[in-house]
Amino acid sequence: MPAIQKGDLVLVSGASGYIATQTVKDLLDAGFPVRGTVRSADKGDYLKNLFKDSAVPFDYVIVKDIAEAGAFDEAVKGVVGVAHTASPFHLKADDPDELIKPAVNGTVGILDSIKKNNPNVKRVVITSSVAAILDDDIPKPHTYEEDHWNAYSVREVKEKGRDATPGDKYRASKTLAEQAFWKWIEDNKPSWDGAAIHPSLVRATFLRSLRPRLGSVRAGPGLVNWFTGNHQESELKAIKEAPFNWVDVRDVSLGHLRALTTPEASGQRFITSNGPLSPIDYVLSFAKHYPDRKTYPNGDAEASRRKEINGAANFYNGAKATKVLGVQYHEIDGSIKDTIDSVIKRLGI
Repeated sequence: MPAIQKGDLVLVSGASGYIATQTVKDLLDAGFPVRGTVRSADKGDYLKNLFKDSAVPFDYVIVKDIAEAGAFDEAVKGVVGVAHTASPFHLKADDPDELIKPAVNGTVGILDSIKKNNPNVKRVVITSSVAAILDDDIPKPHTYEEDHWNAYSVREVKEKGRDATPGDKYRASKTLAEQAFWKWIEDNKPSWDGAAIHPSLVRATFLRSLRPRLGSVRAGPGLVNWFTGNHQESELKAIKEAPFNWVDVRDVSLGHLRALTTPEASGQRFITSNGPLSPIDYVLSFAKHYPDRKTYPNGDAEASRRKEINGAANFYNGAKATKVLGVQYHEIDGSIKDTIDSVIKRLGI
């Protein structure tokens, strides 16, 4: 099916989010006017000022509650492409529905709004996650492809409810929201088509202010508290040994842009991930690029364990995004340096 063309208006939901803000920038730089949805005028005005020098316009509409019926009715009017990035992300939910309902209802809601108000949309790309692919029934280490689905977290939440782990509550929300997306397309057979982007742990540069989030940065950008020595000693072992997969935010953003513009992306899921990463990688890179700063754990002695720890991680194969979308992933050391530089600049630390 035809993809969107340069100059087409694109809606980016949740435009003040980390991935979304970079996606807005890349769309604008590529010649696509953007309408963003935000929860408040303050967030929208911040983005308007951030992108004030763009050659093509950025504007915003306020959507206070993405789960509310008809929330996107006005936002979708006149757009040709949609990047739906808005979804709750935190690990503090007591009731799983705190995450699942807005994730699912927000996804179905924006599709219903398109159906009612905009027959000219050509493609909808949603931000899913490797959280919708990981399945803890499968022993580690395991290589995941796009045909995997996370049945484990959905089952855990169904069986345990509030007693499910915070991680399973979040992962179930991403799984169920994406499944709702594909089911809606199957049931409604719209004139437009869809694609899904599945990032792993997202890092690198920050376009927006981080100061309001300083109290929660350990769960968000850059493990800043760790870098600046604000960690608890009891956390060190878990932090040093936690294996992830990672991807640069600029590669995730490019994945969204290319999924909107590449005809062959129609109906596809795309993992965007660049392989295993542990906080030891951060420590070593921080020590390399900031040798005069002594407020981080000394990682020199851990260098020999990098391969061991990263080798124990699952692997999310991001090769399809390279083959179909042309995403060439940033290398790890440069991306980590960009992360640290960006955080230090924005937080003034």
